Amino acid sequence: MDLSDYGLSGFQDPGLDLRSASEVRSWYRRQWTGIAAALGFSQSLERQYVASSTVSVAGENQTGLSAFAAALAPSADEAQARVQSTVLASVLARGRQRGELWRTIDDVATLPNGACYPAAGGELHRAFFPDTAPGYFGDGWPGPAPRAESACGWETPLVLHLGTFPWIYSGRLEGPGPGHRWPLEPARLGLGVVASLLDPETNLRQDARQVAAICRTFASHTLALLRNLPTMPPAGTWSRTPPPRLRVGQVFVRDGQVLVHQSSLHLAGLDGPRGRLSVLAYNYCVGRFTAFFALRSAAIRALPALPPHVQQLAVSSPDPVLRHYAEQAMR
Repeated sequence: MDLSDYGLSGFQDPGLDLRSASEVRSWYRRQWTGIAAALGFSQSLERQYVASSTVSVAGENQTGLSAFAAALAPSADEAQARVQSTVLASVLARGRQRGELWRTIDDVATLPNGACYPAAGGELHRAFFPDTAPGYFGDGWPGPAPRAESACGWETPLVLHLGTFPWIYSGRLEGPGPGHRWPLEPARLGLGVVASLLDPETNLRQDARQVAAICRTFASHTLALLRNLPTMPPAGTWSRTPPPRLRVGQVFVRDGQVLVHQSSLHLAGLDGPRGRLSVLAYNYCVGRFTAFFALRSAAIRALPALPPHVQQLAVSSPDPVLRHYAEQAMR
C-alpha cells in the first residue's frame, strides 16, 4: 500500500506477515513493549509474558491489556468510574459503527447521564474534559451545542482521540496522558481501543482517511519543533562526520524518535505554538500512527487468508484507497 495515497510520507512498512506465527509474536510484542514502557507497566507485562504462551493476534492483545489492568489500582471514585465507563461504551459502539474509532465526536445529550457524574457533595461534574481549542491533532471542534441543556455545563460535543490513548485530547500533550488518570475500568476501555486497532478486522473497519488527516495535522505542527534538534546517527553506526556533542538533558533525534541525552523522557518536552508537547507523548503518538498503517498494509497483504466477512468489509469500504488495494489483493 502506498501511503502517499493518504497524503502521508516517511513511513516504513516493516512487511509484517500476519500468516506467520513467529512474525506475529515478534511484531506484537514490540508494540506492547513500547506501549508498556510509555505507560509504566513494563514489569506487569513481563510477568504476563512469562505466564503466556499465545502467538495469536487476539492473545497478544489480551496479554497486553491484562498487564495494563493488573498495574492499575482500583479507583475510590465509583460514581466517576461508572459514568465514564457507560459513556465510553456508548461512544465506542457508535465509533465502531461509523468506522471512526480513532477520534470520536458525540453530542453529550445523547450519551448516558449526559456525560455528567455526581461528585461527593452531589454537584454534577463533566466526566471528561472539553477539547475544542486548536491542538496537535486538529484545529478545534466547537461543533454544535448539545441538543438539550447540560446539567454539568457541557456546551460542546465530547471529542476523544482514543487511537492515541492515553493522550486523548488534542491540546493536552504536555505531560502524562490524561486517560492514564482515569479509573481502572474506563482506562481499560480506552487502551482497549488501541488494542482493537491492532486487530486486522477493526483496523480495516476504521476509516484510514480520518487517521491520516489527524496524522498530517500532528506532523505539520511538530515539524518545526524537531527541525532545529540535533540528529544523531543510528546506534552502532560509524560516520565520517563526527556526531554533535550533546549536553546532559539535551533533546535530540535518532531513527525518527526524539530522545534525551542522559535524562528521563518523562521530564523532557518541546514548546510550540500549540502548547508544550512532551517527548514521551510525541514518540508514543508517532508509534500509534506507524503501527496503524503497518497493520493496515499487512492486513491487505493477508486479505485472501482472512475470514470472508473481513474480506467483504475491505472491498466494500467507504474508503476508496482501501477498496482499491483490497480489490487488487483479492484478484
